[in-house]
Parts: sequence; structure tokens; C-alpha cells
Amino acid sequence: MRFDIIKNKKYGFIFSGILVALSLFFLISPQFRLSLGIDFVGGTELILSSETSKISTEILENVYIDTFGEEISPKVSEIQGNTDFIIKSHELSSEDQSVLLQELHKIDPLLKIEGVSTVGASLGDYFKSQALTTLLLAITAIILFLAWTFRSVPKGISSWRFGMTAIIALVHDVLIIAGAFALLGQFINLEVDTLFVTALLTVLGFSVHDTIVVFDRLRENLNGKKSHMIEQIAEDSLWQTMGRSLHTSFSTLFVLLSLLFWGAPSIFAFIFALSFGIFIGTYSSIFIATPLLVLFIQKDLANAPIDEEEVEYKEGEYISGKKLV
Repeated sequence: MRFDIIKNKKYGFIFSGILVALSLFFLISPQFRLSLGIDFVGGTELILSSETSKISTEILENVYIDTFGEEISPKVSEIQGNTDFIIKSHELSSEDQSVLLQELHKIDPLLKIEGVSTVGASLGDYFKSQALTTLLLAITAIILFLAWTFRSVPKGISSWRFGMTAIIALVHDVLIIAGAFALLGQFINLEVDTLFVTALLTVLGFSVHDTIVVFDRLRENLNGKKSHMIEQIAEDSLWQTMGRSLHTSFSTLFVLLSLLFWGAPSIFAFIFALSFGIFIGTYSSIFIATPLLVLFIQKDLANAPIDEEEVEYKEGEYISGKKLV
């Protein structure tokens, strides 16, 4: 006995609608919004190392504020143990860095700066525009690729439906991932940087690949066409590919989750975006993309002239009447 995903598609749509609405709220609410890293807004990243345990994140933050003023609040995090730290702040000159290090040496004389990375505000704007351009180009390429790949669908069905449906599912995924970052960024210091964009592009590719597998099986099973049959054909296609989709997703998630819990803190945001994105992408391929495609195909087939006799369908084959072309 199996759950009828297509017949109960409204529950998936309602659940996703709630998630998307919450994500949009978190993205536009002044209390939340995305926390942009120095890659996009400019600033300085300092990597500090000590041979002792006299320094903590709280001490670093307090010394920074005492040195440069209370209106400036840095983001401080540990890299490993309690001896290596990262400070992300507004752009600091070499003189500012020396002053900060002198103040910190009063607490820990062995503290030293291991690395410095500074991004100017203009370069941050450039990275931001390039990230948006890259996402738009990726989405456009996906639409064209899917429309070309599924050009051999039966008459009366537009191949563009496959591309547009996949893109709607991808926009759904991106909004929910961004919403999660906007929410959690207020509690666990998740930042949006170039690695986040890399994770998004990876998730887009993974999700589209998962969706294509289901769509391709649907096309194979769609030997005949009648609007009242498409729901059963799509249901069979989903369950025929379900094992493959879940096995691929969960085997990938096992590796990512191990990195999430035991990997370096410096890549936590990147791994979190990948893990959460793959989970949401797998969900959308099953509960959003395919049911939505069914609605589009039903609309196409309802408007298409059909002169052939109806056929009766059971899983994997047509068992009476003439096969429709």
C-alpha cells in the first residue's frame, strides 16, 4: 500500500505555501533578513591564533568594541578549540589592526594574526551583482536544457512545461533555503557569502537532476495521452523512481551531516546550505515539481483535439483500445 502523492498534491502545495510565505517574511522583515558576509558588503577578516586559552570570543568582542566604539560590533567565531578565532568586521586599515593587536596583547602576549583578508565595498557590490547574474544564467540554461531534452513528448503537450515546472520548484527551493538562513542567521551567525552561492548552484544542479529522472520516466510511461489518465501515470512514475531518488539523496546527506557535526566551523554555513538544500530539493522533486507538471499537462491535454479511441491504463501499460499518438 502506497501513499497517493498526486491525488493528495494539495497537502504538499499547502505545506510548501506555508514554508515559502514564512521564508518571504524572514527575508523582508527588518528583524531578520539575510546576514551578508564581507564578500558582499566589504570588510576585514582576521584570523587570530594563540598558544594559550586566555582569549575567548567574548573577550575578543569586548576588546574590539572598547577599541573602536560601541556602535561597531564584530562577528567573532572559533575555528578550532579555544585557541584560533575569526573576527569579521568593517574594513580595518593596517594601523587599526596594529592597535587592536596591541590591546589584545595586554591579555595574551602570545596572540598573533595568522591571516588577513580585506574586501572593499565596491568589490563587495561587484561580487553581489556577479552572484545574481550567475544564478539567473543558471536558471535560464536549465529552462532551455529541459525544453530541449523533453522535446519528444507526445503531441498536445508543450516541452516548455517541463522546464518551467522545474524552475518553479527551484525558486521554491532557493526561497526556503534563503529563508532558513535569514532566520537562523539571527541565532547561530549564518552568513551569506560566495560559498553560499556555490552551495545554491550545487543544490540547483542536484535538484534538477533528481527532477529530470522523474520527468523522464513520466515521458516514457506517457505512450498514450488522456487527461484523466495522467494522474495515475505520474503516480506510477514517481514510485518507480522513488527508491533511486531517496538512495541518492540520503547517501549524500550522510556524508554532509558528518561534515556538519564534526567538520571545521569555518565551513559550517556552506555544509548546512548543501545539506538543507538537498533535503528540500528532494522533497520538491517529489511533492511539488511532478504534481505541478501534472496540472500543466492536464491543461494541455484538455485543450488538445483527440480523435482516437480512449485507452485504459494500468501501471506500465495500456490494456484496451487504440494506443494514442
